[in-house]
This record gives sequence, C-alpha cells and structure tokens, in this order.
Amino acid sequence: MVLSKPGIKIKLYAMSQAFKLFTAVILFTLSGSVISTSMMDEFIDPQDGMFDTSHWLAEKKGFFPIPIIITEPAVGFGLGAGLLFLHDPLAGKTAEGDTFDPQNVDDEGRLVPPSISGLFGAYTENDTWFVGGAHMGVWKNDRIRYTGALAQASVNLKFYGLDGGSGSSSSGLGFNIEPIIFLQQVKFRIKNSDFFAGINYLLLDSTVEFDLSSSLPIEIPSFGFDSTSASVSLLLDYDSRDTLFTPSSGLSAGIKASFFREAFGSDQEFEKYMAYARFFTPLTNSLVLGLRGDIETLDGRAPFYQYPFISIRGIPAMRYQGETVTVGEAEFRWNFTYRWSLLLFGGVGAADGVDFLPGSGDDTVYSRGAGFRYFIARRFGAHAGIDIARGPEDTAFYITFGQAWY
Repeated sequence: MVLSKPGIKIKLYAMSQAFKLFTAVILFTLSGSVISTSMMDEFIDPQDGMFDTSHWLAEKKGFFPIPIIITEPAVGFGLGAGLLFLHDPLAGKTAEGDTFDPQNVDDEGRLVPPSISGLFGAYTENDTWFVGGAHMGVWKNDRIRYTGALAQASVNLKFYGLDGGSGSSSSGLGFNIEPIIFLQQVKFRIKNSDFFAGINYLLLDSTVEFDLSSSLPIEIPSFGFDSTSASVSLLLDYDSRDTLFTPSSGLSAGIKASFFREAFGSDQEFEKYMAYARFFTPLTNSLVLGLRGDIETLDGRAPFYQYPFISIRGIPAMRYQGETVTVGEAEFRWNFTYRWSLLLFGGVGAADGVDFLPGSGDDTVYSRGAGFRYFIARRFGAHAGIDIARGPEDTAFYITFGQAWY
C-alpha cells in the first residue's frame, strides 16, 4: 500500500477506517508492477506518449494483489500485502465492447465507484503488525455506501501525556496496544446532492501494556490492562472535489459525533466530536492551493489512546495529545509540466491539555516540507510521489498517493 497518512499513517482511529484508503491504494501500487514489453502499450498515454496507468486500471476487475508500504514515523518502516477483489472495473461498469470510457454514472453524471472487498496484513520495523479484511459496497447507483471491517493489530507506540505536549518528556513511555477492530458503517446520499448522511458502529476491544523498564532505573514488571471502547456515530459529509485522488478544485467537509456508551459495549462513557474541511482551488493554470482545517474534541473521561492527537506530516502519531486538537495546513502544488509537479506545504497544530491533570496546558507545533508528484493516472486525476516533512523533533518522509489529507 503506497500512501502516507498516506504514507500510510498507522493511527488507531485510522486503522478502524483503513478500508476507505483501498481505492486510492490500488492505483499507485500497480504502477510499480513488473510490466512485460508486450504490455507496455497499455501503460502509454496516447495523449502525450508518457507512462500512465489509466487505461489498464479502468478495465481491471476481479482479484489482484497489492503491496503495502508503511512510512509512519511512529511505527517505523514496514511492508505488507493485500488481496483485493473489484466487483466492477475502477472506471465503473462499461457497455459491451467499451472497455475504457465509464458508462456507470448517476443522474448527475458522477462516476459510480466499484464495490471492493479485500484482505490485508503488514509488519513494521518496531514489531507493529496488523491483519484484517474489509468490504466497501456501493449500492443503488451510488445512493448508499456501506463499509464493514474486521481487523486485529499489535501496535507499539509511545505515550507522551495528555497535557497537550507542554509537559511531555522527550522520550515518552513505550506501550503496546492489541485491539480487535470491528466497524459497520452505512451512508445515504441526500436526494441528488453531494451530501451523505450516515451512522456507524465501532468496537475496539484492546489489551494495553506499558513498558515501564524503559523509563525507570529499576526493572519492574510491565503494567497492563484490558479496555473496550464502543461507539455509535452520526455522520454528515459533503464532497464536491473534481477527483477523489489529487483534487484541483472543490470542497470536502464533514462532521461526526461519536457516543461511547455501556449500552453499546464500552467500558467508559464519553463523547467525541470532529469537524473537518479540505478546500482546493486553482490560482493559475499551473498553481493549485489546498487548505485543510480539522478540529476534534473529547468530552468525559476516556482511555488515553482515545484522546485526539495532532496529525500532520512530520509529527509522529500520538506525539501531542489533548482534550481538544485543532489542525490547519496549506499546500501549494506547482504543475511545472503536464506530468510533473512540485509541492510546498506547512501546517500548525494545537493540543489543549486535559483539565483534570495538574499542570496541564496546551501546545502549538509547526511543520513544513516539500515534495514532488508524477501524474500517474490521468483518467482518474491521480498523482503520486514523495513528501519530506520537518516537525519539532525530527524529519520524516512519506510515499504519497493522491492528496495527503484523508
């Protein structure tokens, strides 16, 4: 899988939603396949004679394997594999004898994505691993979208405290979390608009173990406990982007309210609220501006791993946690040729500490970076490349497919 938050960022909440990345994964990973000379014509765009995966991908249907490449700094580099089944070609259903131009569009002319099923697994250099399966169903001519997933993982991370980062030690406290993840989600298109409303159920049945030997001068047994978090969430999404993968115009925004209750299977009762927006607009024929804004807050007392954290390129997952986290990013993409582009980006995140912790405060951190892209699938508006980002503590690189904000 070639993404990075893509990269792929292995985050606890993102793992519960990992399957929504699959569609993007398919396109870029196949670009690294071994291609025989006799097949090369399928990978040459007749428009400019350059390498392009559009034609081949548009016709793909059925089983095929994909590699997974992980570049999240919190868990280190990793590799894995997935086996996907496309129920229809990526370009949608096509008329008999028409293998490229999509015919499966809705009443507004929007492309209907295919239903996808898959199995996946990966392992990283710090002994993090995950395995699972998922299905994304697109029904009623894209009026209903279903996502279901079941996965198990063992993730090795560091906990820096819930003070927003202002009092965190630089080394952090190592811990391992082994969750079983169960997700069921359904969304309904509102009339013929770009709005979707939906509901989901998420269950995280976890075993957590802290490695105290790394932070204390004497050896003592590791401290562990079991924790179950279960929620019902209400969703409202809007998406008018010109492509799912590397947008040049449009808006993607949404709100989500998650209610963790004993009645749903949760050990503790609390709420989480999230709002996000990604806006894209062309400034000139070759320059595109992207803006991102996120806010997430938790109300009540919850397991430490459920608290929001700053998620920006260049900052490891869970490094800065708090009761409320706000993130903003800007990105400029300069398409200096039709196929190649350069990126400059920067972000800021603020984490407000937990009120009931003595001495808790808040912290604001910044990151910046640069990258490049190759226009790898013209038919799907998909670019791929590498980002290098510098945060407060370190520099990280990400293999990125499409837009880095998911």
